[in-house]
Amino acid sequence: MKKNALLLLTLFSITFQLNAQTDGWCATDAHHAERLAENPDLETIMHEQIMRAANMPASMDDREDIIIPVVVHILHNNGEGNISDEQVYSGIEMLNEDFNRLNDDADDTRDTPEAPFVDNASNMGIRFEMAKLDPDGNCTNGIQRRFVGSQSYNCDDAAKHYSTGGLDAWNRNYYFNIWIVNSISSGGGGTTLGYAEFPYGGGSSNFGVIIRNDAYGKTGTASGDRTLTHEVGHCLGLLHTFQGGCHASACNENGDYCCDTPPVSEAQWSCVPTQNTCDEVPGGDPYGFDANDQFENYMSYSPCQNMYSEDQKNIVLNNIENITFLGNLVDPDNYDINGVGTPEILCRAQFFSDQPTALCSGQSLAFYDNSYATVSSWNWTFEGGSPATSDEENPVITYDTPGVYSVTLEVSDGVSTVSSTSEGYVVVLDANGESLPYHEGFEELTTLPDNERFLIMDEDEEDYWELTDLASYSGEKCAYIPNRGNDNYTLDELISGTIDLSGVDADEDMIFNFKYAYSKRYSLNDEWLRFYISNDCGETWALRKNLHGDELSEENQGSSYFPEDQSEWTQVNITNINSTYYTAGFRYKFQFENDLGNNIFIDDINMFSSSMAGFDVSESSDFNLEVYPNPSEGNINLNVSDFQGGNVTISLWNAMGQQVINLYQGEVQTGNRTFNFDLNNITPGLYYIRFINDNNKTTVVRFMKS
Repeated sequence: MKKNALLLLTLFSITFQLNAQTDGWCATDAHHAERLAENPDLETIMHEQIMRAANMPASMDDREDIIIPVVVHILHNNGEGNISDEQVYSGIEMLNEDFNRLNDDADDTRDTPEAPFVDNASNMGIRFEMAKLDPDGNCTNGIQRRFVGSQSYNCDDAAKHYSTGGLDAWNRNYYFNIWIVNSISSGGGGTTLGYAEFPYGGGSSNFGVIIRNDAYGKTGTASGDRTLTHEVGHCLGLLHTFQGGCHASACNENGDYCCDTPPVSEAQWSCVPTQNTCDEVPGGDPYGFDANDQFENYMSYSPCQNMYSEDQKNIVLNNIENITFLGNLVDPDNYDINGVGTPEILCRAQFFSDQPTALCSGQSLAFYDNSYATVSSWNWTFEGGSPATSDEENPVITYDTPGVYSVTLEVSDGVSTVSSTSEGYVVVLDANGESLPYHEGFEELTTLPDNERFLIMDEDEEDYWELTDLASYSGEKCAYIPNRGNDNYTLDELISGTIDLSGVDADEDMIFNFKYAYSKRYSLNDEWLRFYISNDCGETWALRKNLHGDELSEENQGSSYFPEDQSEWTQVNITNINSTYYTAGFRYKFQFENDLGNNIFIDDINMFSSSMAGFDVSESSDFNLEVYPNPSEGNINLNVSDFQGGNVTISLWNAMGQQVINLYQGEVQTGNRTFNFDLNNITPGLYYIRFINDNNKTTVVRFMKS
């Protein structure tokens, strides 16, 4: 007997290692293999628990209402993946259909001599319901949202913790947690749609489902596939139907431990009615012959899933009864904690806009009611807006006057009325902003944000861009983030007001530069400073500069960093602002992403067109200039063609319109001439070479020092 048990455990281990390598769109086996590597005893525990669940009748089978309270955590990238409430609810609706055999395709379950599965298709009697109370006892619709930027892609269990860029699970004793992301780490390749954690061994703090937004639900970004049903099945203790492959051993002790799901040799993605990948008939098989593969089972990989089996139901109900935290999850005594099993009531007025709520005068903003629940009428008040009031569910409001404005929503269900006001929800900027030349040294500001010259975005509502008079490149102040030790990878943005570039000639270059000071805390810190620009008052943004890791700074300082002199500041030249951004609604922003590093400082921001630098780059003469290579790391060639002869002065100017060096002064013969200049000692950036002959005719060419 001991030998047989050891053999079963060995096969169980090999099964999970094999499936972890060939997972397909479900990464549950791979995730479980990682848990086994961390806790080898879990292998024995899981085998014993699933054997017990498979071999005893479930006493919960006669319970009228088994409710699983659900919370959905949505991680998105500035709206991408921020699915609607409607799509969230559609996923819950699909679970309730599939677990209770109310799905429209239930009639597709085969009932043929080779596949007699209808009589074994089960109604599990489990209902999923969104939580109505959060862990603090507050009214909720069971949906959490967080903008996490790039961390919404290639997700793993880090998405399940706020400190690592995700959202914390609500107590698994009272809530079933689902995390929705943009994509999931695929490990060995392919596309992973979701993965779950088994409940065996008591589960962990990561218990729940993580799933891509396009694999969740049946509206919005989703296609209506059964990924969520499949992964929830894993969370309740079900294995893949192809677990363990073909075998002739006892059906309730091997494979997926379910006798009414015939063994399958390996994962299959087809719906061929005659598909039968195993010749063996397991011991205890209820069919009495080699039945076809049950590809309609939700725990297969088939695209035509439509059923759970009775043996699967028995395992699930036994697990709910005998695994402590699952029992707590459905215990009616806990309804007063999560609010399920109670009637829908109107408890909160809430709204949102899916557009940036900082806009330019003359622009419009769409508002959406997100109150819960059972709203029948709306009464909006828009300070500074037109119209100033609305009784529409989702109104569109225009703002013509710069300022900072509140929004109030009052909703009613015909019996109760609740309201909510968001002060300063809308910031309206002047559509025609500051003129060129532009300089910002933060000397005239008294606070950040001031909602005119600067706004901020503080993702974690902790440390953010603010003013300091403890450091500066020039003057008395600069902007900085007290960032030492922050390690939640959240984003903080310093966002400008509008700058009017509409009068700049399209042929002119735009000069933009700024200075920053920064030191790592540890050598392995990889913090990011990104620079973006917008030509539509911040509706859309384009990345123009990335600095991170050693490129941002090679210096380390364990204590809180503050620059002590100008030598610690680095100038950054932005040379890729093209004429499509020469609009009245130009804006720029700095975005910082932390990684357990140190403080960062910004000062001395300058922007002006090349004609404001003291010369016109479009000046022409009777001769032609060409500089190459361009960009150059140091040595450049200046070719003069068709020159008529005479004395010339060749000088180098920086983007600020300041002469850097006189490169050549003297006579140049008629014809063509090539000069070579060693510019290795100048700092990288945008420069101009100015060529003037003895008749004061001038040609200016630009080049980049890389």
